Amino acid sequence: MKPIFALAVLMLLAAILISQPAARVQVGPLPGGGFLLNSGWKLQPAGKQIALDTLPMSAVLTPNGKHMVVLNGGYRPPSITVLDVASEKETDRMTIADAWLGLAITPNGRTIYVGGGSRSRVYEFGLSAEGKLERQREFEVTPEAQRTFTDFIGDVTTSPDGRLVYAADLFHDSIVVINPQSGRVIERYKTGRRPYRILFHPDGKSYLVSSWADGSVYQHDAINGNQTGVVRVGAHATDMIWSTRKPDADDEDEKPAYEARLFVTASNTNTVAVVGVTEAKDLRLVETINIAMTPRQPLGMTPNAVGLSPDQKRLFIACSDGNVVAVANVSRVKTRVEGFIPSGWYPTAVRPVADGRLFILNGKGLRSYPNPNGPSPFRRPSVTHGGTAAVEYVGFIQTGTASVIPPFEHEQLAEWTKTARANSPYNDDLLDVVNTGAGNPVPDRPGQPSPIQHVIYIVKENRTYDQVLGDLGRGNGDPSLKLFTADCTPNQRKLANEFVLFDNFYVNSDVSADGHNWATAAIASDYVQKMWPNSYAGRRKKYDYEGGEPAATPPAGYLWNNVLQAGLSMRNYGYFVTNLPKPTPEGDLVGTIRDPSLIPVTNRKYRGFDLDYPDVERAKTFLNDLAQFEARGQMPRFIIMRLGNDHTSGTSAGKIAPLSSMADNDYALGQIIEGLSKSKFWAETAVFVVEDDAQNGADHVDSHRSPAFVLSPYTHRGIIDSTMYNQAGMLRTIELLLGLRPMTQFDAAAKPMSAAFATKPDMKRYEAVKPQRALDERNPANSPTAARSAALDFSEADEIDDDELNDILWRAIRGGEPPVPVRSFFGR
Repeated sequence: MKPIFALAVLMLLAAILISQPAARVQVGPLPGGGFLLNSGWKLQPAGKQIALDTLPMSAVLTPNGKHMVVLNGGYRPPSITVLDVASEKETDRMTIADAWLGLAITPNGRTIYVGGGSRSRVYEFGLSAEGKLERQREFEVTPEAQRTFTDFIGDVTTSPDGRLVYAADLFHDSIVVINPQSGRVIERYKTGRRPYRILFHPDGKSYLVSSWADGSVYQHDAINGNQTGVVRVGAHATDMIWSTRKPDADDEDEKPAYEARLFVTASNTNTVAVVGVTEAKDLRLVETINIAMTPRQPLGMTPNAVGLSPDQKRLFIACSDGNVVAVANVSRVKTRVEGFIPSGWYPTAVRPVADGRLFILNGKGLRSYPNPNGPSPFRRPSVTHGGTAAVEYVGFIQTGTASVIPPFEHEQLAEWTKTARANSPYNDDLLDVVNTGAGNPVPDRPGQPSPIQHVIYIVKENRTYDQVLGDLGRGNGDPSLKLFTADCTPNQRKLANEFVLFDNFYVNSDVSADGHNWATAAIASDYVQKMWPNSYAGRRKKYDYEGGEPAATPPAGYLWNNVLQAGLSMRNYGYFVTNLPKPTPEGDLVGTIRDPSLIPVTNRKYRGFDLDYPDVERAKTFLNDLAQFEARGQMPRFIIMRLGNDHTSGTSAGKIAPLSSMADNDYALGQIIEGLSKSKFWAETAVFVVEDDAQNGADHVDSHRSPAFVLSPYTHRGIIDSTMYNQAGMLRTIELLLGLRPMTQFDAAAKPMSAAFATKPDMKRYEAVKPQRALDERNPANSPTAARSAALDFSEADEIDDDELNDILWRAIRGGEPPVPVRSFFGR
C-alpha cells in the first residue's frame, strides 16, 4: 500500500503544480545575483567595480603605468577621472564644458589632451605624479561666433615625439593639427567621413584614421596630410590598436609578409579586422576575427574598442551590445578566439595593465536605477537638457563603472565564457523555430504560410502605460498615475478592452533618438548610443538620429529595407521625411526623404512629425489610400506609419492643448482601425501599435513600460496578456508574419507576441469613438506653465527636456504635485 499511496501523493502534487500559473517574468535583480534587462539579457559582470560618471568612453595609461585617466562623455557635464592603478581608487576628477572620446597623454606623462566635442577645441590638463589634475590651456579650433553643430572635436592624439596634437574634426571629415607651443591650428587635412580614431605609425611619419561612416582605414603622410593608402575593414570602423610583434608561424609558408598588424573594430558587424602593414607601409586585410558567440548569431555584438596585453599576445575586444569582452589569442598567424569575459552594461573601452589585470569601462554601469526623486514641482529640472538636472532623468542617473579583472588562466576564462553565453537569451535554434504553437497565425519560422498577409506598423510618441491606461480597471495599472483622461483616450481604452490588453510591454529605448532605431531596426547603432547624450544635454544642438547621417545607420538597415529587399510591397507614411513649409499645388506636404529606398513608396501628402498638424488629417490621407487599395483590390504587404501627436506641445501658448492633442491622436488611431476593419483586407490584416519610447514618464512598474496594441481578427478578444514583451519582440512578430529573417541578435532572441493570437478569426468590426473633448482647444497665453513650455523646442521629436514636459503636463492636466516615476533594475 505504501508505494501506491506514495504514487498517489506524487500525482496529486504534480496536478497542483501543473494547475499553478506560470511565474510572471519579473525584471530586476536575479536570485543568484546580477540583473535582468528588459531586452532579456542578464548582467553578471566579472571583477571589482569602480564607480565612474555617465558614459565613460575612453581610457589611457600614463607611461609609467601608475595612473589611468578616464573620459566620461555622457549626459552629465563631461569629466576626467584619474584612477590609481595599484589601489584601484579614484585620485581626482574634473568637469569640462564638453568632451567626447578624445583623450591623449604626452610621452612624459605630464600633459593630457581632451577632445572638446561641441566646444570645437582641445583642452590641456597637467597631471601630477600623485594623480592630480590641473587645468591649463584651451586650443580653439573654431571660434565661438562661427561655431555650428558641425563643429565637433572627437579623438585626439599626439605625434610620437609629443610636439604636435592631432584632432578629429568629426563632421568636417578632417584632421586638424595644433602646435601646442603657439596654441594655434597650423594645418587641416581631409580624410574619410566621420573620422573616429587617429593612430600614428611608430616612426611618426604617417598616421591612420578610422572612418566611422566609410568603414575604412585611411593612411596619411604626417608632413602634408596626403592620403597614401586605404583599406576597407567593415561597417562603422571605430577603434584601432597597433601591434609591432610579428606572429609566430608553424611553417615557412605561414611566415607573414608584413612587419606589423593593425587591429580595427567594425562596430556594425560582429568582427574585428586584422590589417597587415608592410615595411613599405602597404595596407592589406589579412584576417577577420569573428567575435560572435554562436556560429549563426546575427549582427549586434557591436565590437567598439580593443586593447593588447603587454606582451601583445592577447587581444581584448569590448563588445558593447553583447555586454562582454572577447579574448583572442593573436600570438600566431592564425588568431584564435579563446572566450568571453562578462562585463557591465555596454562596455566602451578595455585597458590591460602590466601585472595582468584588465580594466573595462562599462558605459552604462551595472543596472538601471529607481528614480523616486523626480520629477517633482519642488525639484524643477533644468530647461532643454542643461545636463545638471536635479531630477532623476535616465541620462543623468545611468552612470558607468570600471570593471577590474584579475589575471586569469584558461580555466577561469572557460567559466566566464559559460556565464557570458548564459547571460544572452539568443541561441541559433531561434533563427529556425520559435514555437508559436500549432495553428497560430504567427508562423514559428520565416517563410511558413500565414492567413495574415498585410501588416501595418504604427509608431506613436513618448507615453508610459500608466499615463494612458493606468485607470482602465483591469490589468496591472495604477489609477493615481493616469495622466490622460477617458474623454480624450476612448479609442485606446476600447481597443485595449476589445482586443488584447498588454500590461507587461516595454520599450527597449530611453529617448526618441534611440527609440525610433530600436522600433525600426532592433538596435540603436554605436553612433546613436554615443552621440544622443551629448545632444540631449544641450551641448551639440542637433538631432540626426532618424536618417541622413551616414554614421547613424544600423547594422542590418531598417525594417523597411528588409521588406523591400524581400520583394514585398510597402507604403510609408511619415518616416524619414522632411516637411515642406506649405503644400505644393498638387497637395504634397513632404519635401526630401532621408532614405532613398523610401522615395518611391512614400505618400508625400502624409505630413511627418509636426505637432501643429492634426493626426486626424493624417488619418484621412491614409484612409484615402485605403479606398484606392480597395478599388484596385490590392493593399501593400507592409505599411509603416508615424502618428505622433500624443507627444503634445505641453502648455505652449497658442498651441493645441495637451488633452486635445491626445484626443486628436486617439481619434485618428480609432478612425484608422475602423476603416481597416470595414475593408475587404481586414480578414488578412494585423495592426501593431507601439510607442517609440516612454520618455521617463510616470509608471508604477517601470518608466519604460508602455501601452502597445495588436489589432487583428486573429487576436484574442478581451484577454489580458501579461507576457513580458518589448519592441524587439514586436518586430520579431512582424518579421515572422512577413517571412523575414531577424535583423539583429535582439529581435532574433526576443519573444514573439504569438500568445496574443487565436487560431480562428473574429470578424467583428471596430467602431471608432469620437472623444468627448474638442480636438482644437488651444493653450492660453498666460497659463502658469506657458513660459516653461515656450522654452522647449517642439520642432522635432525629443528636442525637448522630457522631464520638464512631463512635469508641465501633470501640473496642467491633473494639478498638484506630480507623481514619482518608478525605475526598476533594467534600462532598455
